[in-house]
Amino acid sequence: MKKQGLYKKMLNNAVVPILILGIAVTFLCYFRFTNTIYEQAKFDMINVAKAVMSSYDIEFPGDYHIKYRDDSTFDLYKGDAKITDVYEIVDQFADLSLSELSLIYMDMRVNTTFGRKTGKRLAGVSTNKHTSEQVLNEGEIAFYTNVPIDGHDYLVLYVPVENSDGSIVGMVEIARTVATMRRAVAKAVWPVMLVSLGGMAIAVFFSYRSTKEITSVLKKVQQFMNKVSGGNLQAELESSVLNRTDELGDISKSATAMQRSIRSFVETDPLTKLGNRRYINQQLEKIRDKARTSGLPYSLAIADIDFFKKVNDTYGHNAGDEVLKAVANVLKKSMQGKGFAGRWGGEEFILVFDKSGMYEAADHLWRVLEEIRAMVVSTEGFDIRVTMTFGVVDGTQSSIEEMVEGADEKLYYGKQNGRNRVVTEIENEEPEPEPEKE
Repeated sequence: MKKQGLYKKMLNNAVVPILILGIAVTFLCYFRFTNTIYEQAKFDMINVAKAVMSSYDIEFPGDYHIKYRDDSTFDLYKGDAKITDVYEIVDQFADLSLSELSLIYMDMRVNTTFGRKTGKRLAGVSTNKHTSEQVLNEGEIAFYTNVPIDGHDYLVLYVPVENSDGSIVGMVEIARTVATMRRAVAKAVWPVMLVSLGGMAIAVFFSYRSTKEITSVLKKVQQFMNKVSGGNLQAELESSVLNRTDELGDISKSATAMQRSIRSFVETDPLTKLGNRRYINQQLEKIRDKARTSGLPYSLAIADIDFFKKVNDTYGHNAGDEVLKAVANVLKKSMQGKGFAGRWGGEEFILVFDKSGMYEAADHLWRVLEEIRAMVVSTEGFDIRVTMTFGVVDGTQSSIEEMVEGADEKLYYGKQNGRNRVVTEIENEEPEPEPEKE
């Protein structure tokens, strides 16, 4: 009986609390990660929708309008081009974003990827009346979860499509399967649940002191997970926890591995593998804080590929993507030991120089520009050469938005004055001279 009582005491003092903690952490992570991943999915889907609309604008200039075949059927035109049954754009972006896409005129799907695998696309199918009123009448983005379409549940986003006069004439629909999102959440939470069970088993065989130690470590992991699930992807777990060689060390490593995976998903541009805008803002804020303390200089440059639209129009978007990747690779290598490069959006990049002032950064960028000029991107049977324009500003006590605006003004000045240059001042009438080669 005495032995049984000790077992129960260990069960109550060790296993039950650890079990409760593990379940609580698992569910907390599940719901937090679900919200985080759904919000990120919404953000990504908005960007895909905007990219789809931009592609239609580039490929088919002009406004959307219809021409009736008879009283009940019509063809959709953009400018002078008939775009009914032109699926290349929606198919391309569907493959890139792992989504289903539709171009909708008013409330009627015209070009869609739904059903393309079976050869029976759902063109001509109307959208939900409530959705149409919200998007078409109120001009709002609509986002829904668990929407049944063609026998599957989807996350669905609708973004209004406008003509040049500002009138809303339709929507772009982006849909991702709920099952895919749930698998991503489950994959992130499952290691935490496993290691929590492992920690509970360890607590059964250890003394009260060991149980207390385990509880202390788990609390640190829980605090770390709460920070991560709350959106703090820069959170750090104590080295004393990470360096453990027992099951609790596995917990911490699984947690940090999950953090790195989420951080990579949220902060990395999928095409160029550079940091995205979220990453840039976070890292720049760190450099600004460090500069305030140390007094060391720093600087920021915005870079833009010259005539990139012409590259896409002439050689195709696949070739344009290869140019973006090649340029990103040069910028990334050039910033090693000097700071970092990130993709700001489209063909624009941001380079942040740590411990370098504006003119020192500009000297380096001229050398980078020479490398860009000499680069040949061989793709799609073409040899493509590009140049870039850079606008550079010193780090200041002003906001990040003001720094970016200042660099953007210099970039615009460079674009207006011949491109293919590094701009540090906009007062000069003459273009800035290129420094002598070292």
